[in-house]
Order: sequence, then structure tokens, then C-alpha cells
Amino acid sequence: MSLLSVNNLSCSQAIKTLFEDATFTVSETDKIAVIGLNGSGKTTLLNILANAVTTPNEHISVKRGLRLTSMAQNPDLNPEHSIRDHLYGSTSAASKAIREYHKQLEHYSVDQSPDVEKAFSLATEQMDHLKGWEYEDRISSILKELHITQLDQKISSLSGGMRKKIALAQTFFEEVALLILDEPTNHLDILTIEWLQEMLKRQNSAIVMVTHDRYFLDKVCTKIIEIDQQRIFVYNGNYQTYLEQRAQRYAAQEKHESSIQSVLRVELAWLRRGPKARLTKQKARKDRIHNMIDRKIQTTPETLLLNVGARRLGKKVLELKNISKSFGEKRVIRNFSYTFTRGDKIGILGPNGAGKTTLINLISERLAPDTGEIDVGVNTVFGYFDQHSQAFDPELTIYEHVTEIASHFVTHDGATISAAKLLERFLFPSSMLKATIDRLSGGERRRLHLVCLLLENPNFLLFDEPTNDLDIQTLSVLEDFLLNFAGCIIIISHDRYLMDRVVGNLLVFNNNAEIATFEGNYTDYMETLKDIESLAKKQPHTLSLKNSNSETSAKLTNKECEELKQLEITIEELELEKDTLNPTFSNPSSNAEAFEIAGKRIKEITDILDTSLARWEILTEKS
Repeated sequence: MSLLSVNNLSCSQAIKTLFEDATFTVSETDKIAVIGLNGSGKTTLLNILANAVTTPNEHISVKRGLRLTSMAQNPDLNPEHSIRDHLYGSTSAASKAIREYHKQLEHYSVDQSPDVEKAFSLATEQMDHLKGWEYEDRISSILKELHITQLDQKISSLSGGMRKKIALAQTFFEEVALLILDEPTNHLDILTIEWLQEMLKRQNSAIVMVTHDRYFLDKVCTKIIEIDQQRIFVYNGNYQTYLEQRAQRYAAQEKHESSIQSVLRVELAWLRRGPKARLTKQKARKDRIHNMIDRKIQTTPETLLLNVGARRLGKKVLELKNISKSFGEKRVIRNFSYTFTRGDKIGILGPNGAGKTTLINLISERLAPDTGEIDVGVNTVFGYFDQHSQAFDPELTIYEHVTEIASHFVTHDGATISAAKLLERFLFPSSMLKATIDRLSGGERRRLHLVCLLLENPNFLLFDEPTNDLDIQTLSVLEDFLLNFAGCIIIISHDRYLMDRVVGNLLVFNNNAEIATFEGNYTDYMETLKDIESLAKKQPHTLSLKNSNSETSAKLTNKECEELKQLEITIEELELEKDTLNPTFSNPSSNAEAFEIAGKRIKEITDILDTSLARWEILTEKS
């Protein structure tokens, strides 16, 4: 069944046409990805679809009563709110009922007067009617899977990855028919991306999303919508199927264009002989010739060309000698040593907040280590592609910004080309060179940052989440460039495809601020972890992680080891007790007194759990 139909939709911004005559349907079982070059209109299309329910559009038909949820690339969260405020801040009926119930429960705990009891009973009935208990259970389950426990934290104190997690969690709370997600994997660590991947596969809702994660596209999507040269093309199947169908389309397109050119040569020869257009057939023939000449030509798009040269590395590249780094009481790197050699292509893995970006900042000497030494070779020149791209002067044009670096550049094969020609190779045509930077999309700014980075002629590249906002075509070319790059490369990325294709070794952050080395790519590492987990399950119970602990004992005092064991027992018991109390509120035979007792105890359990989990995290980090 169709949820939403688009018919001959066109869209322009300023003087730029994004797409014309877009026609497609979103059915209730579709999981659709929208792909295309940066600046082609992907986010704009998602915004139009997300607003279609509240803002009627003559080119979009929407199923009556359609319920949808959308999430922007950079969700707008109030920095002064707590996580709890945000999660229960929805205007949905269920969310309002939960807020009202907890408000009345708090009143009833201090005042059992008839009026307050009546308000509490009404709030409880509303929870029953709207299935608020199920809603709360779903929220708790999702938060647990995402390891979100401290709900009183202010949004302003959270990392970009944690903010994205919270926005995602809220997206899944409501049962809707359509989910619209713009770059949902940006700023997430790899484990969370894999959780999201499985979540979307299980989701009953239709999905329309923009993402550059190619594993994600393969595993989740059933349909691809491509914006190419201002036109919309629809492909059934996942990403691999799309690549095959797209290649076939380009081949057919080129064959069709070749055929038209052959016909046109014959027709133009006839036209040069100067036939008179007195006959109707001759006039019609001339009109057809002019239509062929004036047609909009669809060709295979230009490909980004990266062949900027890199200066040679010396014998010594970089050596880290027992470096450590802490921020306040939190240690992120402990006694790490590593010697980099020419040609190293290294990926860095670890959860958000583990210290991955800190390591790159230490290597590039943006930060100084607390202890240890960083020995940089005399010929080593770093190029740093950070998460958010360098600061640009928004009033400068693209051409002005690049020529501030240099007016001519040397390519990999030693040829010298102008700044304008180089920008053209990076898919900035001459018509865009006078555009001011504030008119560029996020992806176009990232591509411009890449231009400027490579023109500095570095021989040691540092990439912190390079795939954020880059389109798939640019990523593919970037990967080819990195594979052939003669210098050193370090990459922090949640893009599993890029990590598999480019890196040969990994640095993996552990919970105790130590960094382990691993030979192989991301998939090799995950397969090894599975093998270790499989072997651990075959070991006697006494060797399990929870009960072993020569290592823990070595790093915790006997008293702390005992405390950690007791905390794990306490947390498990409290969670079980909470699970047994929740059904009280949905039991028709429960009375107000039972509600009060259960409500008070759940609040006590929640407070104890928050304290216990915080202490448990401190002890496990120390171990």
C-alpha cells in the first residue's frame, strides 16, 4: 500500500535547479536510501517529504492519517534540557500521559486527599488507555541497548555521538508508518551503527533516509533513489544491485546518445543543402532536428580526480614513546608506544569518548602529552582532515579561498596546473568558482576542505571521521587515492567499508585507556572477537569475564574487587525487582494504594540504580 506518492516534483534553490519532474512512490514496506552528489538536493528532498503531512504540496499525495517521524543530520536539542526532559518532551499523546502520570504520582505521594487521588486515578486510566506502560518499557529497552543511563545529564555536556544516540532513541519510541532519517550514522561509533542497522531491519515502518554507509545500504535498503544531473532515478534492490543497474543505465544512455548523434549528422547534412520548408513533412523534419539539437543531454557524470603529489617521507617518520594523557581525573591514554613507518595505513577503533581524537591531536602536536615523548621526523608534514572541517571565511569565493594557498599546483605526475583547473577536478565547475562559501552545502564544504588539505602537500594524513557529509562517489575516489598514497595514513571512521578497504592495521582503545594493536582490517578484527567470544563460552564458568580475575585483582584492591562483585549482584536484583513491579500499573485489579506503593518503590530503585551504575562504571574503568 502506498503511503506517499511524488508526481512531477521540481525544486530549485536561488538560480540552481536541484531536480526536475521527480516521480516515485513510498510503500509501507519500503526501506529507501536517497543518494547523489553533495549539493544535489538529497536533504532538501527529505525535508519536503517530512513536511508533506503538515504542508500540502500539489505534487505529493499522502495517505490520510499518515504518522511519520523525521530526524535531521544535526538534531536540534535544547542544551539546557536534561536527557529525561528531551526524551519525554514529545507532544505525542503517550508522552503527555507519562508526564502527567509522574506528576500526579509525585503529588499523591505527599497528599492522599480525594481530589489528588481522583487526578492520580485519571492519569493512571489514561496510561492504560494509551498503552503508556508499553511506551515506557520500550523507552527503557532502547536506552539500555544504547547504554544511556544517566538521564539527569544536561544536553550541553554531551558529545556529538551521545546527542545523536538520544535523537535516535526518541525516533524509535513512537510507532509510526514512516521514518525519515538524514545521515543517521554520522557521529556514531561502529557498534552503535551496527545496532541501528539491526533496528532498522526489524522496523515495521517504511524508511526514507540519506546515508553514505555502503554496508548499511546493502544490509537495510530495498530501494535506491538517485539524484543525478537534476533527474530522479529509482532502482529496486540494495546498493550492489544499484551499482549494476546504474552501470547498465549509463551504457544504454551512451548508446542512445551515440545513435542520436549519428542521426543528427545525416539530418544536419540534409539541412545544409537548404531545403525549402514549404511542405508540411519538410517543416516537421526541421522541427525534429531543432528538438534534437536543443535536447537536454544525459551523460556519464564527471568523476572527481585526486592526483595531487605528496612529498617524500624521511627514514624516521614518527615515534610515540610511553605517552599518557588525562583530562582532569579521566585518563584516556596510558603509556602508549608506537613507531610509524612509511606506507602505514592505520585505523583507530573505540567507543565515543575513548580518546581517538585525542590521540590524533597528540600526534599532530595540537595537544601535548602529560608524560612521554613524541618524536616527529624532520621531513614529516601532517595533513589533518578533522570532523567538522576547517573554518572558512563565508564571504570569500571558492576561487579566492584556494588561491590564498597557491595559484598553481603540482600533480602526482609532476605536471603544473592552475587553481581553477584543480577545482574543476574536484567537481567545482567554473560556474561555481565565484560562489561564496556560505552558499555551499555541508558536503561541498567538506570537499573544498579536502582540496585545501591535499594542496598543502602532506605526507602523513590524519583523518577524523572523513566520511561525514561526503557523498558516495567522492568517498570511492578518496579510497582509491588513499590506497595509492605513498605516505602514512591514520583514520578514525565509523565507515566500515572504508576501514575494510584502506587500512591494514588497527589501534584499538580499551576501557582502561590502553591501546592494543591488531594486524588486519575492521572485518578481520570483528571476526577475531567473535572467535574469542566463542572460545570463552566453551571455557569453565570460573573463567568467565565476570568471575575471573587475576587481572582485575591486580588493578583493584581486595575491598574494591568485593565491592564490584556486590554491585553487580545488587544491580541485577534491582532490575529484576523493577521488572516485577511494572505490571502493577497495567493490572485491572490493582488499586490506588498498590499504585502508590509500586510507584514509590520504582522511584527508590531508579535512584539506587543510578548511583550503583555510576560507581560500577568507575570500578570497571579502573580495572
